[in-house]
Amino acid sequence: MKNVLAIAGFDPTSGAGITKDLDIFFSLGLHGLSLPTCVVMQGPKGVEDVYPIPDEQFRAMAKSLQGNVSINGVKIGAALDETHVGILSHLLPDNSEIPVVVDPIVAAKNGRVLITEAGLKTLITTIFPRATAITPNLDEASALLGKPVKTPEDMMASARTLLNTGPRAVVVKGGHLQGEPTDILFDGKETTLWKKKRIRREIHGTGCTFSSLLTAFLVHGYPIKEAFLATERLTEDLVRESYRISEEGYFYTSAGLLNSRLAAKWSVLRALRGAKERLCLLNLVECIPEVQMNIGYAIEAPNGTEDVAAFPGRISHYSGRIYFKGEPDFGASSHVARLIINFAKHYPFIRACANVRYDRAFLKRARDKGLHVVFFDRKQEPVRIKQTEGKSLDFLVERVAADEENPPDIIYDEGDVGKEPIIRLFARDPLELINKMEMIAR
Repeated sequence: MKNVLAIAGFDPTSGAGITKDLDIFFSLGLHGLSLPTCVVMQGPKGVEDVYPIPDEQFRAMAKSLQGNVSINGVKIGAALDETHVGILSHLLPDNSEIPVVVDPIVAAKNGRVLITEAGLKTLITTIFPRATAITPNLDEASALLGKPVKTPEDMMASARTLLNTGPRAVVVKGGHLQGEPTDILFDGKETTLWKKKRIRREIHGTGCTFSSLLTAFLVHGYPIKEAFLATERLTEDLVRESYRISEEGYFYTSAGLLNSRLAAKWSVLRALRGAKERLCLLNLVECIPEVQMNIGYAIEAPNGTEDVAAFPGRISHYSGRIYFKGEPDFGASSHVARLIINFAKHYPFIRACANVRYDRAFLKRARDKGLHVVFFDRKQEPVRIKQTEGKSLDFLVERVAADEENPPDIIYDEGDVGKEPIIRLFARDPLELINKMEMIAR
C-alpha cells in the first residue's frame, strides 16, 4: 500500500482540507496520512474562523512522520504561515520522482484569509521549486503574480510565468471565468485545455478535491497530462453527484460515497441478473399479472427512482415461457421503484419488490407458510389521491406502515374501477423475492 501525506487545514464538515484529501486517497486505493496546519471553524455556509496548530505541536507531529513511514506522495493545501511552511518543507521527499502537489490556498470561498503574506512568499521560494505541480485558481494565480488573471489569455500567460518559480507543471483552474469554465495544464512543453459545462452550484472544497485527485493519479504512476485528464473527468463526476448536508449553504462531494454507490449499483444489477436466471429456470408464468410483472431492487437508502433498478419493458410470457424484454437498468420502472422507495423509509432493509398476479390460492399458501400478508382496500383512497398520478402508491405504503410494526411480505388489493387486483411482494433482495414467489405459487 502506498502512503500519501496531506498537509492542510482540518475542516469539521469534511468538505475540504485533510478530511477531503483522505476521502480521495482512500477511495483511490492509497493510504492517507495527515498533518493539520490549522483547525478551521467551518459550516455549510463558509469559514468563520481559523485556529493555527501551535508551532511546537505542528513540529512534533511532523517529526513523528519522519523516518517512521515511507511517503509516496505529498499534497499541500492551506499552509497558513511562514513557520508552518518552514517546518513542512523538511517533510518533502528528496527523491524528485515522488509527486508533490501544491494547492496554494490564499483564502476560503467566502474570503477568509488562510495564509499570511510572508507564508505565501516562503511557499513560493521554498516549496514551489520542489513541486511536481501547483494548482492555483484565478484568484490564487492573481495573488501569486500580483496582477489580475481574468481571461483564458491571462491564464496561459500566468501558467508560463508561474512555471518559472520552479514547479514542473502548472494547472490554472478557470472555474471563475466568465462564460465557459476552462482549466489549463502547462508542463513547459505542451498546453492542455479542459473545457466543461458550468454547473450552477456553490460547491465546497473543489480545489482540495482537484489537487488531491491529481496527487493520487501521479502516485499511481500517471504522467502529468494523463493525471490531469483523469482528475478532470473524476472531478466532473463528483460535482454532478454533489449534495447538501443542510437545507442551505454549499454543496459537498465525496469520492468514497460516489465509489460506494457505483459498487452498490453494480451489485444491484448483478443480483437482478441472478433473479432473472432463477425466474426463467422456475418459469413461474402463473405469477405474471395482466399488466405484466416487474422486479425492482434498490441500493441502500435510495433517494429517487434513479437509485432503483428494474427490467425495462416489464416481464411477460410467450408460448408458455417467461419472457424478459431487456437487461436490468436503473430508472427502468417508476411504479415498482416508488413502492420500494416509500417502503424503505419505514423498513430500510427491505429493498426488493415485485408485482404478482392476484390469486386467492397464492394468498392462502402465503399465510399457511407464515408470510405476513396485509390487505389494502383501494376504496379507502381519497379522491384527490386517486386523481394524482403516483400518489396511490405513496398512500398505500403510508397507510400500511402506520398500522404494521413488522414489514409485510405481501400487500394485496382487490382492485377498483379500472384497476387490476394485484399482489405486491416485498423482500430484502431479489433472490429472497423469487423464493417467496415460488413459495406462494406452488
